[in-house]
Amino acid sequence: MTTHQGRVRAVGSILATSVVAAMLAAGASAATADESPVQPGPDHTVTPDARATERLQVGFNGRTEQIEMIDHFYTPDADHGPRLCQYYTGWDTAVLTDGEPDHPSGLAANIAWLETAQARGCEEVLISFKALSSADPDDEFDPVPPTVAEYQAAFVDYLDTDWAGLTGYTGDFAFAAWNEPNLNATSGNGYPAPAPGADSVIGPRLAAQYYLAATSACASRGCTVAAVNFGSNGGRWVDYLTNCRMAAVPRQEHCDEPSEHNTTGLPPSYLDEYRNEIANAAADFGLPADFRPDVVAYHGWSDTNAYLTGVRTCTGYDDCLLERVLYAFRGSWSGAEIWNTEDGVGQPGFFTHEEITDDVQVEAMEYLLGLAESTPRYTRLYYTHLIGSPSRLLLTDGDRPQVRPAMGLLQAAAAAESVED
Repeated sequence: MTTHQGRVRAVGSILATSVVAAMLAAGASAATADESPVQPGPDHTVTPDARATERLQVGFNGRTEQIEMIDHFYTPDADHGPRLCQYYTGWDTAVLTDGEPDHPSGLAANIAWLETAQARGCEEVLISFKALSSADPDDEFDPVPPTVAEYQAAFVDYLDTDWAGLTGYTGDFAFAAWNEPNLNATSGNGYPAPAPGADSVIGPRLAAQYYLAATSACASRGCTVAAVNFGSNGGRWVDYLTNCRMAAVPRQEHCDEPSEHNTTGLPPSYLDEYRNEIANAAADFGLPADFRPDVVAYHGWSDTNAYLTGVRTCTGYDDCLLERVLYAFRGSWSGAEIWNTEDGVGQPGFFTHEEITDDVQVEAMEYLLGLAESTPRYTRLYYTHLIGSPSRLLLTDGDRPQVRPAMGLLQAAAAAESVED
């Protein structure tokens, strides 16, 4: 009898084969100093059994009520990996310390959340900044992004805040420089869209400079900053296209040569310009001229939602967000781990509780974990949400939370030992 883990491994094997083919093809057409060929070997070969020795790390996103429930996943009877937790907050949280106490991005809310994180044993928290100002929420705020200097000063203030003294939190911090900078929405980058279909309020080059500013500040403090972290839902997975053959070229030469996938003369994508700015501006922030990110984050909703709706499944670059991420970060960029920092089975606002039955959730979870197994570079998955939304893994309608079957699949993926058929 095929187990859930066996089906997950089968999905991973199919996807791994297509990832290998795509990466080797990319290497054949990328023999340059920037996009050096991808050579088969321990650093680049994708194998379907990669998860047999390296388990997936699983974390959870959300406000206090979500983090309060993580004990149901990280149970005391098994090792399900480090306790990873993610919080979204305003970029100026540590600057505007006199904001309203109940504002979701205010200092008081940060304190309450970190107190919960400490109580629930979070070993590392991923702080994802956005444009939810911690000023009085009743005040109108100007939808103009901070300058790079303003952003970096606020980021350093956050780093230098005595969170242990304020909250008792003793774990580590990691950061995403900006949540979904490509996506105009209060739930995305935090800025309401100025007009339907308008370009992102935060342009790709500004987003890249925020990332470099945060990375520069962390360089002497030993903290990790994840690059990219773009949204993908609502059709925004097009922002992950590689339309330009080269990233590490002068700005004025960017996209002089289209990529092998750009056969219709498309202009640079959001990710194209983001990567080009990293390559051009790293030295301006005190980083090596050939600096490349150690961690690349993405929001995997597009692949999972497309599977749930039957629109597409992952077979290659043209129909798979993850493969677009891997294609963009190959060659000299291939040293980066891949973190899926926001995903789940049943994205709020796109699905109803009634649509995400236990059977539907199990099947889609197998697919999501198959994607994770398709490349050893995919090292983390932050799941949204444990309770409340259609993606919930716990039912809280009764006297005590009820664990849904898909939770077991996720726990098995994070277990210290791989489960064999």
